[in-house]
This record gives sequence, structure tokens and C-alpha cells, in this order.
Amino acid sequence: NTGMAVTVDIGNVKDIHPRNKQDVGKRLALWALAKDYGQGDLVYSGPLYKSMKVDGNKAVLSFDHVGGGLVSRDGEPLSWFQVAGEDGNFVDAKAEIVGDTVVVHAEGVSKPTAVRFAWNQTAEPNLSNKAGLPASPFRTDK
Repeated sequence: NTGMAVTVDIGNVKDIHPRNKQDVGKRLALWALAKDYGQGDLVYSGPLYKSMKVDGNKAVLSFDHVGGGLVSRDGEPLSWFQVAGEDGNFVDAKAEIVGDTVVVHAEGVSKPTAVRFAWNQTAEPNLSNKAGLPASPFRTDK
């Protein structure tokens, strides 16, 4: 009986103990209600990376727990995505929501081999689902 509440959007990037305990508690309560108390119709998780397909010079990412759809929490372009090519070096990338996927690409990367998201201790990314739950940091090559 374990669960995870993603808190990358709550603030306090330099403090492992966020001041906003109410949102952390609400997210953990959603998990418990859905997983332990049988309320399976609740959206209890933000987007979790599922798979990556390469389409030309773009990486197309699929997610579980899209909660009615993917959104940019602040209405700005998606942030904190990086892509690596065959050399294995990650560079900052542009990312856009297309349906229930995120399409990632970067100038100079002609054949993506891996993507990482919010892979930084001070990242404050904006990818969420429509239920307002943030996506969990991930990398596709690990």
C-alpha cells in the first residue's frame, strides 16, 4: 500500500519539505481513495510516462493517467524537456501536446534516442493533466 504524490508544481524547489502541505495531502488522499478505498473513478495521478516512438526527427511520448487530457498548467509552452540524439548528449527541446501525446524535438537532433523531463533538482515544469495533477519527472532511456 504505497503511493506517490508528485509535487514539482508546488514550489520550494530548494526545500524537500514544501510549505504547501494541503495540496500534498489532497494528492495522497486521492491516491488512497482510488487505490485502497475502491473509488476507482477518481483521477488520482498526474501523467506518467508510458512509451516513446520516433517519427523522423521527433520523439512522440505517450502517457498513462492523462486525466481527461494533457495541458500546460500555465498556458505557456511546455517546459523542461530535453532530447538526446545518437551522441547521447541531452539538449533543451521544444515540446507540444498533440492529443494525449507530447511531441518533442530540438534543432540539431535528427534522430532522437532519448527524452528526459524535469530532470533537474530545481525544475518547475508545467505539464499536467486536466485534473490539475502534474506529470512525474522521467527519462526514457533508464
